[in-house]
Amino acid sequence: MDDLDLVADLNAQDDDGLGWSTLADAVSPDRVRPGAMLLAGNDQARAVVRVVAVDDDGQIHFTVLSGSVAKNRHLLDRTSA
Repeated sequence: MDDLDLVADLNAQDDDGLGWSTLADAVSPDRVRPGAMLLAGNDQARAVVRVVAVDDDGQIHFTVLSGSVAKNRHLLDRTSA
């Protein structure tokens, strides 16, 4: 099972209909930036998401990509150590 980049409730939406979480819930906050593709979710569900914005207060806004994680895995922003 893949490690999550961002813990988030994929059913929660902000006033604009975007998914949201916080930098405190990011595994690597330095990777969270507009345009980044991350694996987000929790024990119940996970999906590849595109970060739309990061607010000054640390709130992250994202869109959930359609399709399975397997279909979208190649989009994830993973860097080799």
